[in-house]
Amino acid sequence: MKAFPPYLRRSKLGDRAAAAAWRSRFSIASDEDAVIRHGETPFLECSSKGDKRFSAFSARLRSHGGRSIEEIYQAAKVFEDGATGLGWRAAKGRRAVNMADVRLLYARLWDLHVAENPDLLHVLQAQSGLSDVFGQPGKACQATELWRIRNRHRPVAGVAMPVPVQGELF
Repeated sequence: MKAFPPYLRRSKLGDRAAAAAWRSRFSIASDEDAVIRHGETPFLECSSKGDKRFSAFSARLRSHGGRSIEEIYQAAKVFEDGATGLGWRAAKGRRAVNMADVRLLYARLWDLHVAENPDLLHVLQAQSGLSDVFGQPGKACQATELWRIRNRHRPVAGVAMPVPVQGELF
């Protein structure tokens, strides 16, 4: 069960309506159901517990020597002590001083993954909703990025638009 963020602990909420309002911002049905969801049921699970093609651990980029999105994202973090280039186990869950940059990188890595695998765009466009059981509000989430990509490339008048890749991504 995922807890409320420190600034919204239950003792400070006061009533169920405030808790429900907080959860609704992130499509969380209850404390026991802390899953990031976008769209409507049925949801395609975008993690290692669902369709692995949409898991940051399984999504590997040919343009980056076959490294996974998770490996690249975690290695890009720079920590207060100057450490960077760490493996995903050492970096995951740690707050970096360059979070804005690595979040942008995370989004671009997913754009690149779909560009390298254009068949995945058709899979995304066929979905009514995406979810990530490991997703946490306020953190990088593959379901969120994939939903953004899906909606950016929605068919226009029944014709799917190509995935644009412009200039250097990194």
